[in-house]
Amino acid sequence: MEHMQGESNIEQPTRKRIEALQARSKFRRSPEDSSTCTIENAEGTTFSLSTIENGQDPILGDVQALFERTFGEEEIDPEEILRSAVDGVTPWGTNDTKYRVVPVRENNGEVVGTIAGASLDIVDANEKPTNEMAYFIGYAVVDPKIRQGGLAREAYISALMDATANAEKEGKKISYAIGECTGSSEHFWNSVGWKRIYAKDENNEYIELPYIQPALDFDEETGEIAEDAGEAPEHLMIDSFTDTPTKEAVKSVYDSFIRYCAMWPREAFKSDEAYRVHQEYVENLTSKFKEFIDTKGELLFLDAKEREEAIKSGQIIHDHPEIKEEPE
Repeated sequence: MEHMQGESNIEQPTRKRIEALQARSKFRRSPEDSSTCTIENAEGTTFSLSTIENGQDPILGDVQALFERTFGEEEIDPEEILRSAVDGVTPWGTNDTKYRVVPVRENNGEVVGTIAGASLDIVDANEKPTNEMAYFIGYAVVDPKIRQGGLAREAYISALMDATANAEKEGKKISYAIGECTGSSEHFWNSVGWKRIYAKDENNEYIELPYIQPALDFDEETGEIAEDAGEAPEHLMIDSFTDTPTKEAVKSVYDSFIRYCAMWPREAFKSDEAYRVHQEYVENLTSKFKEFIDTKGELLFLDAKEREEAIKSGQIIHDHPEIKEEPE
């Protein structure tokens, strides 16, 4: 990726990851160093990739349709929420980090895949932004009819290229990537460098960090979790484009992630008290996560293959369940 006029010359650690991913690509990318490009596989089939920067872009309607086909309409935010997120505006009219969407389109224009996420500022102990950022992935979707073809990887490469270019313009760097996975999606995330996080306990056993996906809907009158919403245990995954993350780094990246995904602004609630209740919910969730890290030993970052090899060697590993067990 070339430096553009007006951009800083700050070293971008994501570049090595992008180069490594491109070296194993099934596609030829043209232009090779651009997030907006055409890709062609060995059979001569081509797709186009680009980044949506305007919430009024008509392609977002096709992206929304892909989300609904994949996850079900009831599990996805309405299209207007997606559009406002791309513009960097919350549903309540306050400014927010811009959501970036990278659609993959066939020659006929049909959207058959997408990566959607945002570059999040990492803050210090005084909640002031550092020059580091974490790239959060909200969705990685490919139409089932063409899965396993490498399109999600290409969309991820474009997303990292786009995030890197924008961070450089701001004099910042993308140091980490973060997001959730399930057992079925972990293979893909492992293939692009992401790993689960474990901590050693007093018995020298490794326990996966007990990440809980926060509730995503709240009662504007009370600040409590909305009746039709709830929490869900998931696997939290991280990738570091620099050194092995320290405990403090994991906590800081987690903070940026939760703040973006779960923290609603004051304007979302009818009263200061409702907002306070909401704040307490988010603070309680994060404090439990951080307390676990602080009271355990060293952290270990493992992909599925490394986890299997560790178990074969006699290491005891406890995975975090994806779904809560219902009481009998």
